[in-house]
Amino acid sequence: MNQIELKKKIREILDNIDKSRKLRESAESIKDELIDLTLREEISEQDFYKISSILSTQSRSPLWENYFIRKHDCVRVSKDEDRGDFKKNGRYYEYKSSGYNQANSVHMLQIRPWQDCDYIIQSVSDDTATTFVLTHAEMMLEMEKLKASRAHGTQALVNNENIEYRMTLKRNSANWDRWMNNYHKEGDIFQS
Repeated sequence: MNQIELKKKIREILDNIDKSRKLRESAESIKDELIDLTLREEISEQDFYKISSILSTQSRSPLWENYFIRKHDCVRVSKDEDRGDFKKNGRYYEYKSSGYNQANSVHMLQIRPWQDCDYIIQSVSDDTATTFVLTHAEMMLEMEKLKASRAHGTQALVNNENIEYRMTLKRNSANWDRWMNNYHKEGDIFQS
């Protein structure tokens, strides 16, 4: 990008930054109502994801999780149980979501191998959420294949058995294709 184009971009950003902040504040102010509006079909699921896309990661990730739990009539699990986020049909699940990143990757953070639960992974875009369902054993294998690494500076906790991991799944890659073939679910994702 040359200097003239760069200056134009900077000017465009500065001219629109207040609008952008106001838009984010507006979305933040209605985020608690978004789930109900979507479940009542007053707004589409696509609109739900578009609106939530402008929220911060810390705000939209719990929103997506709560939407998923309510949409699929799951039961939230107490953190004291240390068995994931929710249960459905007697099985425990950990929910992970990722979306709206420039690397076009699904980032899975805080994977806790010691928890006795299966996994729901969602890659969220403006259109929809691509859902993957993995058993605990499958997730442990994927951690090896995708070279999961320790998360949040847990490298220093050498004697700690409860180390959280992170891994990345790049969209439009051989690994993505493998996940689409092996773990992708649509419709009633809890049906055997």
